[in-house]
Amino acid sequence: WISYEQIENELILLNTLDWNYYRLDVYGTVVWKKLIDHGGDVNALKKWVLEHFEGDPFQIQNDIDCLIKTLIEKNLLVIDQKKDPLA
Repeated sequence: WISYEQIENELILLNTLDWNYYRLDVYGTVVWKKLIDHGGDVNALKKWVLEHFEGDPFQIQNDIDCLIKTLIEKNLLVIDQKKDPLA
C-alpha cells in the first residue's frame, strides 16, 4: 500500500512495503492527483496537462512518462498488466 499526504505544495509518499518516503514537487503533485482523477488513464492525464500548462508538448509528455516510470520502479504506482501506462 501507498500512503500519501499533501503538505503545502508537495506530496509526501510512503511505500509501506519498504517504509521509504518520497517527495513530489508541485508539478509531480499535480500529475499524481490528475492521474488519480483520470482513473489511471495516462493518455487522458497527458491531454489535461497539455491543455493546462504551456511548454513543448514532446517534453511535457516525456517528463510525464519519466515520472510514471520512476513511480513504477519505486513501487509507488501499480499498473494493470493488461494496459501499458506509457503507451
